[in-house]
Amino acid sequence: MIQAAVLGSDVSKSRSPAIHKAAYKALGISGTFTAISVDAAGFAALVDDLGRRGFHYVNVTIPHKAAAAALATTRSAMVRNCGAANTLIFEPGQPGVIHAENTDGYGLLAALDDLGARAGGQDAALVGAGGAAAGALEALTAVGARVRIVARRIEAAQALVDQLPEQRRALARASGWADGGLGRALDGARMLVSSVPAAVWADPIAAADLAGIGRDTAVLEMAYGIAGGSALAQAVRGRVIRYADGLGMLVHQAARAIEVALGESPPLGPLLTAARAVQIPD
Repeated sequence: MIQAAVLGSDVSKSRSPAIHKAAYKALGISGTFTAISVDAAGFAALVDDLGRRGFHYVNVTIPHKAAAAALATTRSAMVRNCGAANTLIFEPGQPGVIHAENTDGYGLLAALDDLGARAGGQDAALVGAGGAAAGALEALTAVGARVRIVARRIEAAQALVDQLPEQRRALARASGWADGGLGRALDGARMLVSSVPAAVWADPIAAADLAGIGRDTAVLEMAYGIAGGSALAQAVRGRVIRYADGLGMLVHQAARAIEVALGESPPLGPLLTAARAVQIPD
């Protein structure tokens, strides 16, 4: 029987258990999937314990993606390039042997495709400089997108650029939000990817920076499940014709994580249905 979990600082409202259980059912696999909240101090010990208890893999979310990459014994090329992992796969019978993968980038590109926005060769604005942004930047530049990454601290954005393979660094530029960086990043951008918490866009100053967004710009917000729609969704309503929250990306990355961990690819339909059916209490 498969044992797996999602780990994060607060995963009490995570849709991941429903998604992964739906995948197991569709694939005819017996398995359990739990959500475990853990702080930074306890993360490494928890991962070690789960591996010793026979878990097959774990998904990792905010804020542990960099820590997950660091504690793995082997890492995929994407993890090595972006310094963040969202999936840890345990080697059966070998406690402490852990492989790190990052399927966030795959999920991002698939979600953009669902919006009709092919990233290859296009200009993109990426907001945020955390682990999710690192995976997004790696994926976007890998297909040749030109990315302006905007963060509150330009040093954090530049650090992500510096992590890229040398031959791709020219595709990315770092900007600070305070000095009008978002407005410049949106000039000519075919897509806007937001990796920051939904609450960031409730700031009137942040929302005002969206004034110059093009109608044909595809907007993908990694946050999802905001009752009544997120502040970003409300800010771009009527300004753009393509917007999606992160639920589709979540499903795509989960399906890819399952494929990498278990060697079987689940159908997307049941996973998306399960994700949408989750009732999140206020």
